[in-house]
Formats: sequence, structure tokens, C-alpha cells
Amino acid sequence: MNNISVHKLTPDMAEQYVAYFDNRAFSDGSEQKGCYCVWHHWTEQKEAERSALPENERPFSKRNYAYELVKNGRLNGFVAISGGEIVGFCNADLKENYFRHSRENDPESWEGIDSDSKVLAIVCYIVAPDMRGMGIADSLLEYACGYAEENGFDYIEGYPSDGAFDARNCGGTDSMYIKREFQIGHAGSRIIARRKLGN
Repeated sequence: MNNISVHKLTPDMAEQYVAYFDNRAFSDGSEQKGCYCVWHHWTEQKEAERSALPENERPFSKRNYAYELVKNGRLNGFVAISGGEIVGFCNADLKENYFRHSRENDPESWEGIDSDSKVLAIVCYIVAPDMRGMGIADSLLEYACGYAEENGFDYIEGYPSDGAFDARNCGGTDSMYIKREFQIGHAGSRIIARRKLGN
């Protein structure tokens, strides 16, 4: 792990970000290739726009949207870098910034949280196939915890995978959270790992 560093994703990394998803993130041929980790921002309107495109342009819509989101500072998180290249990504942001996790669209997951609380939500980990098993997701979570503490968040939460940790079940393992004293609970059928920060 000595040659891997973790950093906040910044708008100037937009090109590098989409290149990671183009070439490295799913180089094992996973069916999730092409996700660009935009699902949590993907609205019905975006899907309608994509469906209206000519068929040959549809595969690029998520790529272009991801580039635009990163460039505009609206797709956030942390990247693991090795040899100057992204080898892992953790999608994390203020919880209400995610369309799918807003209070309106996901009220169950907000139970027990005050209306003025600032929550850092970690929605996904994507580690390059050739770099898996090296503790990169764990390092990304560790960095996220430090970031949340330093930036005045009241809570940090993640959504651990129920069962095998793979490209479609990309929330990390519950053990990653348990060892950092997150409380494990449920919102409907989903697992939520949450830790209160500060006093």
C-alpha cells in the first residue's frame, strides 16, 4: 500500500475520472461497465433524455454526464492514486446532494437524523480489478472518516453490501464500518452503517 495515496476528487480530474471508468474500473469485463457511478444522481428526466437519443449515442450519455458532474463539482468523493492513475474511487457527498437519497426520495434512511444535520453519505466503492484485495476500499473509508471529522459533518454513513462485495453490490463490507465503530441498522431492506461525529 506504500505507493497508493488517497485524495479528494476535484473538478480538474474529470478527464482522469472518465478515463478510469473507460479503461480500468471494469477491465475484467463486468456488466457494470458504463455506469460511471452516476446512478445516485440519475433522475427520471435524465433517463428520458438518454432514451430520446439515437441508439448509437446512448452509451455515451452516462459518460458525458459523469464528466459534467465532476467538472461542475457535483459528483464528489475520494480517489486512490497509484503511479499517477486512479485505481479506486469512493463516491461520497453531502447526503441530500444525491437525488436517490434525498429526504423526499428516501425518507426511511433519514430516521433519527435532525433536519439540520450534515451527513456525509458513502454510496459506492469501485476498485480496479487488478488492485482488489489490497485494502484500497478500507483506505478510502478511512480517508472519508477523517474528511467528515475535519469538515464539520454531524454523521457519516455508508450502505454495506449484503453478501458478496462485487461490482453490483458495491457498498463495502460491514466489517469495514464495524471496526470504525459505526452502528449497523436498516432502512427497509438496506443496511445502513452510521456513525455520529463530534460531541
